[in-house]
Amino acid sequence: MKNIKLDSVLLFALVIPFIMKYGLSWGDTPYWLFGIIFLELASYIIIDLIYIKKLFYERIKKILLWMVILTVIGSAFGSTMIARHRTHPVDAIIHDMPLQQEIAIRFLLEGRNPYGVSYFGTFLEQWHYSEKDVNPALYHFVLPPFYIIFAIPFYFAGNFIFGFFDARMPLLFLFFLMLFVASVLVKDQDKKRLCLSLLTFNPAMLSYMLEGRSDIFMFAFLFLGFYFLYIKKYFIAGLPMALAFAVKQSAWPIFTFYLAFLYFRNRNIKDVTKNLSLFAVTFFAIVVPFFMWDAKGLLDSTIFYLSGNTPNSYPISGYGLGMLLNQLGFIRDINVHYPFQIWQVLIGIPVTIVLVIYLRKQASVGRLILAYGIFLFVFWYLSRYFNNSHLGYLSLVFITAYFFPEDKN
Repeated sequence: MKNIKLDSVLLFALVIPFIMKYGLSWGDTPYWLFGIIFLELASYIIIDLIYIKKLFYERIKKILLWMVILTVIGSAFGSTMIARHRTHPVDAIIHDMPLQQEIAIRFLLEGRNPYGVSYFGTFLEQWHYSEKDVNPALYHFVLPPFYIIFAIPFYFAGNFIFGFFDARMPLLFLFFLMLFVASVLVKDQDKKRLCLSLLTFNPAMLSYMLEGRSDIFMFAFLFLGFYFLYIKKYFIAGLPMALAFAVKQSAWPIFTFYLAFLYFRNRNIKDVTKNLSLFAVTFFAIVVPFFMWDAKGLLDSTIFYLSGNTPNSYPISGYGLGMLLNQLGFIRDINVHYPFQIWQVLIGIPVTIVLVIYLRKQASVGRLILAYGIFLFVFWYLSRYFNNSHLGYLSLVFITAYFFPEDKN
């Protein structure tokens, strides 16, 4: 008798808690929709027990997996967006960052610099941040410009097709782009199904994505860059890598390892410079116009705000060193500046050296991703904030590192 496969068990274990917690319709989830999902999951298990040709088996499993993904993710995101825009622009299942992105798009289309204005008087002000504190996001737009620019076509398309735009529209597009690249990248069929199941229904990440947080928005570009590095298109890889850097700062810590990887691959400085040229041109082409428009606004919002060097900086928060020092009494006010950079340099440099040596022994993309994930873990723990979504993002990085195939010779 054939046995049930791990991917079938994993998919069931990941999907059920999600559909029991989150609505799949703008009202109560209809039982016919539960029935469809249960039928898909049951079929995914039963096919493991039937004696059929391997090629036919793999095709059916692939179809059923994508049916589950499209049904669950499509229902959850579609219903969440529709419910929000039928009721109120600020609801319980949306983060303040996508709200601010929607406003920033409007500002930019009106000719106003999203880094040079405050967000008071917008619907972001209605988002519940705290009972007593003012949301610091009202003073600054924290993410780099491509987070705004990439979403503009979706803004027009959403308003034309649906009559509204939701910042989760481009996020969902990039999410499925990431899944598609992963399905092309991982050749072993068993591993492919496990990889797609974990990338899609990762419990450490999916709820934050449903809120519209920006991690997948950035990581999809980074993932595409990894794919091009894997197939040795080092020059082309610079384009999506640069776009990731121009979306979110959490991509920036990979640069040292990205540079080391390119050098270890061919040991030629001239080739490294050539392969980095598209990266540099793309990144600066996006960022420099905003820098020229309002250098102080851009730097205050994307750099100094996060490091505690502006009057309304992001507070010390989360689960890292900052809150530990606060709990021990070394930092009494979570809103003041504290030199976390000292800890990051003292500990981060030795960690970087060890990880570069690790990468030098075998300059593979998988090791590049793992080195990035480990360093980012240390860097974030020692930073001003280390929040729940950061831990979710790290799980995504480590899942990618695990499933990334061995580099081609």
